[in-house]
Amino acid sequence: MKKMMRLFAMSTVLTCLLGAASAGPKEGEQYFRLKHPVTGVAARQVVEVFWYDCPDSYEFEKPLEDWAARQSPPVKVVRIPAAWTDQPDQLSYARLFYTLDKLGLAEREALPVFRAVRDQHKDLTTEENVLAWAAKEGLNVRSVRNAYRSGQVDAAVQAAPALRERYQVVEEPTVVVGGRFRTSPIQVGTAADTVAVMDHLYRTAARR
Repeated sequence: MKKMMRLFAMSTVLTCLLGAASAGPKEGEQYFRLKHPVTGVAARQVVEVFWYDCPDSYEFEKPLEDWAARQSPPVKVVRIPAAWTDQPDQLSYARLFYTLDKLGLAEREALPVFRAVRDQHKDLTTEENVLAWAAKEGLNVRSVRNAYRSGQVDAAVQAAPALRERYQVVEEPTVVVGGRFRTSPIQVGTAADTVAVMDHLYRTAARR
């Protein structure tokens, strides 16, 4: 009888543990459903809205990169610079992002930009400072200058606030999966836990 009771107790504990493990993050706590889903995007699209001068965005960058690289196939994260029309510095950093993006360097240079801005306290909101940084990074300064001044980048910067609003983002960094679910370190607590929630949303997105 005692042996049967022990086996029953162990079975109950195992069931509880499996139930807790499979429960996953809770909607309304660790992630939220967008009131107006973004249309025309893939069910597993992963969007990050970030700001180069945000410490939480900086902390989240490496875990996000590592997660994306581990997937099979690797996930191409769509990055959107956080921008409000009344925030000149954010618009300037959006210009830097779109400049690098136009040159195909946005992903490679993400951490170097964060380090320059957050660790070295460099102001990369002006063309002069951006070109000086680019030179030290070994980038083609002429190409950076041309991209920085291009009409394509002008248009992207002007559209950035509306793009952020389309994904209904009010804080950075924020991740939106499938145009329907958003999460962030502010909601979850840590960068690592945010990645775990994002991973859950990514893996279950097609079934929702």
